[in-house]
Amino acid sequence: MILYREVKAPNKSHSNITAMMKTKTLAACCHYYLMRIISCFQISIQMQFKSIFSYRNKFLKMSRISLLFIAALLTLLASCDPAQRNITIGYIQITQDPVLDAAKAGVFRALSDSGFIDGSTITVLDNNAQGDLAMINTILLSLQSQNADLIITNSTPCMVAAAQTVRTIPVVFTVAFSPEQVDLKTTPANLHGVYDPLKASEFADLMLECIPHLKRIGIPYNNAEPNAEYSVKMLRREFSVRGITLVTAPVTSTNDILQAGQYLASQQIDAMVVAADNTVYLGLQVLAKLASEQKIPMFVTDPLQAEKGAAIGFGANYEHWGYQSGLKAVEILKGRTSAADKIEPIVSYDLIINTKACSEQGLIISEKVKNKATRTL
Repeated sequence: MILYREVKAPNKSHSNITAMMKTKTLAACCHYYLMRIISCFQISIQMQFKSIFSYRNKFLKMSRISLLFIAALLTLLASCDPAQRNITIGYIQITQDPVLDAAKAGVFRALSDSGFIDGSTITVLDNNAQGDLAMINTILLSLQSQNADLIITNSTPCMVAAAQTVRTIPVVFTVAFSPEQVDLKTTPANLHGVYDPLKASEFADLMLECIPHLKRIGIPYNNAEPNAEYSVKMLRREFSVRGITLVTAPVTSTNDILQAGQYLASQQIDAMVVAADNTVYLGLQVLAKLASEQKIPMFVTDPLQAEKGAAIGFGANYEHWGYQSGLKAVEILKGRTSAADKIEPIVSYDLIINTKACSEQGLIISEKVKNKATRTL
């Protein structure tokens, strides 16, 4: 844009033209520098916009990366939370028995109370050896091949087999004696659980309190079961120091129970005892009938077995035993195990009196003993 301004000179056309040229030149210079300024300003604006867009793009890119990282982290954390992913638990029980079933119920109640629910957050591979000791190893091998995250054993034979064959999977046992009690040479690092200290001394004192003249006791047992072998050894020691003779009869299957009972009855025993023996417990009703016919009081070291016809049962509370073991399993699944308390004793005991069986077997219970009972049938 060129500006013209008329400059009056005293009648000199040359001066007029000169002034006009000066004005034109000044205008051109102003226009030039103005355009440069505008151009620079535009470049500056463009650069700033580019910078802004660049930062915006970088920010968006970083935001996307951050969001992806956070999402991945949350996914990882979710996968690390045991309650948020499905876990496979292998379970093995030596035989179908109401007492062992009570412990089993306790185990899975403890798991459920902590959010590990069968069919929801855990899958349970439930197995029962049906009293066949040879089947236990087969079942344990199957559980390992199915990639169980944890194995729970119910009974001493199952615990012993797992301790000897399972190396890479955590094992929790219930209703069992400890590895030391059954003379295992080593306790594997992956073995956890709750054992029965077997209050043999208290059991012997209880029998003497019920039968003051007690001199001879008969015990049928399966020496293929380490739990039965250990129980007989401990009771023999306690009865021996009290001047009581222990007579034993071998049992290899439920088919031998009646014959073993008849043999013991012929040995002038004052009482019969069944101690932590899964095989004999399967046929306990047979022994209970014999005990009633021969008027021989029968005592058991597993309180719930009194429901099958024993006169008195004193020992661990099986439902609590299972629950205590189940809490061990919960700690493992949550990754909170410690070497200090991997294996611990049961803390809850019961004394159950079957009054009908006592009457049929000729046992008179004092008020003192009755007052100690946690339950009377």
